[in-house]
Amino acid sequence: MKSYISIHDVSPEKLNQVKNIIPYLRQYSCKKITLLIIPGLKWSEEQLKDLRRMQKDNLEIAAHGWIHINNSPKNLYHYIHSKLFSRDCAEHLSKNKLEIIHLIQSSYKWFADNKFTPPTLYVPPAWALGKIKYSDLDKLPFNEYETMTGVYSQNKLKHIALIGFEADTLLRKYILKISNLINYKIAQLTGILRIAIHPDDLDLLLSNDINKFLSKIDKTIYLRELEK
Repeated sequence: MKSYISIHDVSPEKLNQVKNIIPYLRQYSCKKITLLIIPGLKWSEEQLKDLRRMQKDNLEIAAHGWIHINNSPKNLYHYIHSKLFSRDCAEHLSKNKLEIIHLIQSSYKWFADNKFTPPTLYVPPAWALGKIKYSDLDKLPFNEYETMTGVYSQNKLKHIALIGFEADTLLRKYILKISNLINYKIAQLTGILRIAIHPDDLDLLLSNDINKFLSKIDKTIYLRELEK
């Protein structure tokens, strides 16, 4: 089974945790790891050097929204989404198409302005694209866009099973346990699985499950390699 491994919510506050997670993942067969960076925060120059060094060490970087928080008034769908799943992280929701396009463009520009090799992958916070069509993404600078259901690239949406471990309540723990079991069974049939790690996951309620799933990895890939 091929696996795409991503570390979410790479921020100035969580960078040290992320740096500790990387060697933990390396203990398994995780040779390819993608870091989902939140660009629009207060990064120090030393932290930016760390990120650039990671990119040079063959860790993939990806854009993860702008500030990863939506301060806009919530519409009904966003309100329900935040209560059940995303809390205040779904930055695209309650924004209109033009606002989302501006956000994505600003995210891409930040990497170029800060001397990174520009990423090819964009992952909206909480995997929620919001009020924008896939066809609109074809005009924007990234090549791949990861959503809850899979990855969109070059006019194609590929469905890929997803598991995660961000369980800070008992309700989330059991919902994720059931969801992860179902999605792993799907991945056994399709031969590919997405594994999402958040900075606090090793200290949360599903930490033991992380070991279980990582031990089953055969090969890691980047999403840009899906057609290869």
